[in-house]
Amino acid sequence: MLVGGEGMPERSPGHVEGEPIGRAGGRSAARRLFSFVVVLAGVAAIAVVGTWWWLRASTPSVEVSMAVPDAPRLIATRPGQTVYRIDATRSSVTYEVEEILAGKSNTARGSTSGVAGDILVDRADPSASQLGEVVINVEQLTSDQSLRDDRIRHDFLESSEYPLAHLRASRIDGLPARISEGARYPLRIEADLEVKGVSKPIVLDAEAGIEGDDVVVNARTTVQLADWGIGPISLGPLARTGRDATLIIDVRAIDEAKGLPYQPGSGANGRFAELVMGSDPSFAATVQPILERNCATCHNPGQAGESAWRLDTAADVAKHADSIDKVVESRYMPPWPASPVGVPLMHERRLSDAEIGVIARWARAGGPLDVDPSTPIRPPADDLEQTFSIRHDRVLAPPEPYQGSTGLTNDYRCFAYDPQVQERTWVTGFEFLPDQLPVVHHALVFKVSASLRSQVEALDTADAGAGWHCFFGTAGPGGEQSPTGRTRGSELIAGWVPGQRPNRLPEGSGIKLAPGDFFVVQVHYHFAHEAPPDRSQLALEMQAGGVLDEIVTNTYLAPAEIPCRSGEKAPLCDRNAAIDELTRQFGPAASAIPDGLIMLCRRSLAELAVLDADGVARSGCDHRVVTPGEIVGVLGHEHQIGRTFRMTLNPGTPDEKVLLDIPSWDFNWQLVYRPRDRIDLKPTDVVRVECSWDRDLITSPVPRYVTWAEGTEDEMCYSTISVRVRRGG
Repeated sequence: MLVGGEGMPERSPGHVEGEPIGRAGGRSAARRLFSFVVVLAGVAAIAVVGTWWWLRASTPSVEVSMAVPDAPRLIATRPGQTVYRIDATRSSVTYEVEEILAGKSNTARGSTSGVAGDILVDRADPSASQLGEVVINVEQLTSDQSLRDDRIRHDFLESSEYPLAHLRASRIDGLPARISEGARYPLRIEADLEVKGVSKPIVLDAEAGIEGDDVVVNARTTVQLADWGIGPISLGPLARTGRDATLIIDVRAIDEAKGLPYQPGSGANGRFAELVMGSDPSFAATVQPILERNCATCHNPGQAGESAWRLDTAADVAKHADSIDKVVESRYMPPWPASPVGVPLMHERRLSDAEIGVIARWARAGGPLDVDPSTPIRPPADDLEQTFSIRHDRVLAPPEPYQGSTGLTNDYRCFAYDPQVQERTWVTGFEFLPDQLPVVHHALVFKVSASLRSQVEALDTADAGAGWHCFFGTAGPGGEQSPTGRTRGSELIAGWVPGQRPNRLPEGSGIKLAPGDFFVVQVHYHFAHEAPPDRSQLALEMQAGGVLDEIVTNTYLAPAEIPCRSGEKAPLCDRNAAIDELTRQFGPAASAIPDGLIMLCRRSLAELAVLDADGVARSGCDHRVVTPGEIVGVLGHEHQIGRTFRMTLNPGTPDEKVLLDIPSWDFNWQLVYRPRDRIDLKPTDVVRVECSWDRDLITSPVPRYVTWAEGTEDEMCYSTISVRVRRGG
């Protein structure tokens, strides 16, 4: 991907990158210098070029054991006591949570029948009755959306590691003095609920009674998802949940002396859509071509999207017919967040209404197949990806793999890649080749001057293991740095995020390398669950000699100021305290950026640090065009609580053009877009960048003031425009 393109030009003396216009006039020399430093710090501080993080976080569909779990047994110790054992075939535990799915509010429900436990009833002294430990298999939780189930199991419940939840009652109020057959008794049950190894107290409102050989208990409670680190869940514009969930426990327990029927479990998780050969609508004639053309390239085995959904055979499609219908109808897939409000864009991935209708009718018919379920789903030979393929003239890699650790969840590591250029050379294409997709969050590619070779080698040598720690750009602890925090002589020229195509530069253009120049690639690793050794590579398409047009990238930034809601009280709701915390985490350069951007954009904190009635904060900034030329790529970037993004050329004039409009921001898909028609930037043009953020999307249980910073939990309003500077002007 071009971040929006490749290369950064030499700047004329005194030029201030991104200088705004249309607000108060002159600035002091000190202010110009500070603004210049701040903007460059922003360039170096792209901690995220954009990621698919939520979608790609290793959510494979796995076979789930439907066996009923074991639970500790209760024992009757005196006459009048009877032990009843929960019958999983007639019991369930259900969650209900408010969900905004594809813009529509509904209640999501998931249930499991993997429930075990004992109930001891003491008829002689009902107050001595007990509810034993109830064990619940959360891995078996099943809803009406199979992809939802896979995501919840893997990312939020982490059920492969913690398949069982435990409910341990500590007190039962409301037990009667005498138990009557058929009567129902209201109870209040105090208990500890353990999920993912975390135990929290809850209170269940219940009703219980004896019906023949059964004890029946119906109970419910409301819990905060954040107490167990489960939510609230946010998957960009596709789905998000509320903060609360209702737990409903409905069990029937049978006298252990009577024995229990065979308990195979619910079996619902593994249910396939019915495979009906030759039924209508035709999968082969209508659905399969759409999937092969639009989905297979990313979701086939070995591709970046495999971790979200593996599309290998027709059976994979039929299994998830319900979920495919939802993500396609909502236009969440194929990913194309840009709206038609902006200028026409090349290579649009949006499905037509007719194609969406075909998939919806097939899915609602039960996902029937008129092909063998093992039929492979593969992209056509003339797939669009061929347009972006590059030659691998040089494939570079670190000398040894990097071994990170889950003790450092967000790990920024730099690696030197030396193409060993001996003469003037042009790079005409890039492809970053991640080794361990589940942990490689993103990568930034810097071109580094030959004059810095010894300094980079010193950084590499001083830091044990492959590469060196480098939070800002290419610099490491103790290295000679510019005021931006990155090594002097390095230029950000490209970036990669999961699912990204190779970087093919426009025909006749490239990035110039002088003899001895090399690359440093900063990789952001996210070691949430595992830390496998990684040896990612960089492939280059190159041309020796000649003269090409240069591709130049400029950044256009705006402040990010998202205060706490009125009434929220926490130490980090104070802006100064929040910025002090940024200094502690990221150093003084990071803490200078928020105030610097406000100054740069001629804004005031009072007008920016405001939430509307919906908890939305907004920001914007006008900039003079930095480098004139033909636009070849535009990029917008925010983090997880972004709501909208817009980039406008010459706003409020007859020449106004919306270069990029994203009405529903999606952190998972941050793409570089290329205008379909030629647009030339002039020195007098103005670029306006506008962002908004939604506090309802914050998942942390502890409120804090959010401002511009590196962390995924912080925010940015960041954009780039890449231009082609043609020879001769």
